[in-house]
This record gives sequence, structure tokens and C-alpha cells, in this order.
Amino acid sequence: MRTLCFLILLLFSWGNSHGQLLVGPKMGVHVGQVQFEKKSFQNQFDPNLKIGFNLGAAVTFPVLEPFSLHSELLFTWKGKSITVPDESIKNVGQYYYIEMPIMMRIKVWPKKGIFVGIGPSLSYWMGGTGKIYDLEIPSNFTPYNINFGPNDSPNDLQVTDPNRLQLGLLLGLGKQFDLHDERKFTIEVRYEMGHSFLGTENGAKIENLEFSDNLESKQRLISFNLGYFWTFHKKSARNKSSTYKAKKRDD
Repeated sequence: MRTLCFLILLLFSWGNSHGQLLVGPKMGVHVGQVQFEKKSFQNQFDPNLKIGFNLGAAVTFPVLEPFSLHSELLFTWKGKSITVPDESIKNVGQYYYIEMPIMMRIKVWPKKGIFVGIGPSLSYWMGGTGKIYDLEIPSNFTPYNINFGPNDSPNDLQVTDPNRLQLGLLLGLGKQFDLHDERKFTIEVRYEMGHSFLGTENGAKIENLEFSDNLESKQRLISFNLGYFWTFHKKSARNKSSTYKAKKRDD
């Protein structure tokens, strides 16, 4: 991971002093589930698939061919859906994040615009909401809000030891389409592997329901993403110097 971050920073510094930028909006939809690593947790909880989406802006620095550096700033809706068979309940949560993926892209088929990408994603857990369903009476549920601060409401899911700053790894495969006026359109499929637990085993409770939420789990997601970009050219220092000298000679 350190080697990858160093390479990304090196490409970023190279791309920042050369050529062109691709800047534009980005959006995506994903489906995923939380994953428990301990065998005892896997036998106790049954994770279900949960749909979410993201929206934000992205920038791409085409650098040394066939490499480019791609970064995003996103507001993301993630969540989890977990059935607890022994208690006949289902916990469905919706989490809100600010995320910053940083990916190194490699053109593997330049003529067709096909690229692959890899890189880290840094996420900050802002909060969320959820519902506890009674499986014996599906229409019976109890809503809750996620609370990281003092326990002002016994109906809140009180998270006492959260990992609000989380790290993940992204793998992507996409295609770039060239449009008129040097505009670009991209489609990309990504797989995200969370490397940080959401929290601890007994780190979240709803006092009134005597409910405890096990946060010792990680996110696993597959997403479909769209991006639309405008091209901005940046003159290098050499070009500026040459232009200045030419003007000076003309004078």
C-alpha cells in the first residue's frame, strides 16, 4: 500500500506540471453487503445485499502514457442489511459518507478506450439512519438515528467506539468515449474491499430496545459508475518562457 501511495503521489506531481486536466461530475450505483471475519459472527448473522449510490465530482490527470491519475470527491450512501435468525429481527441501516477515491488508471486497450484502475479510497462516516424489523410481524419496525455523541435519546443507535475514518481498496475496469470539443464520457465497474471495521463487537446499542449492533465488519461493494468530463489544457513553464522571450524579441 505504501508503494502504491508513493507511485500515485509521484504521478500526481508529474501530471500537475504537464498537459491537460479532465474535470466533471460523476455518479454511480452500487450493491454490497457487510462481511464478518470471525467464524462465530458468520454463524450468528446473515448479511443481505443492500443498494446504495454516490454523487460528486472527479478529476483526471493524463500523465506518462499509458498511466493517468484519477481522483474523486463524493457523497456516498452506503448501508447494511443483516438478519439475526436467533432473535427473529432484521437490522437495515443507511450510512452517509464523504469519500475520496484516488486511483491509478492504466490504458490496456488505448484504441478502444479500455482502462483498468487500482487505488485506495478514504471515507469519513458522517452518520445515518436505520430500522429494526420484527421478522414475525414484517410490518412492525422501529426506526432509529445513528448517534456518535452523548446519548441524548434512548431510541438512537449509540455508537461508542466507531471507526469514522475508513480505508478501502478499489479495483476498476472501464471505457472512455471521446465526444466533440474534447469532452469525454466514461463508464466503469468497480469492486471495493473495505479494510477498516465499522466499529467494535459491542460498540453500538439502542437502549430502549435492548438491541446491540455488532460493527466488527467490513464493506464489500460492486458499483457501476458514469462520468462526464471537460478538457482543460495547462501550459507548461517552458511554453510560458518561450512565449515571453518571443514577445521580448518582437519588441
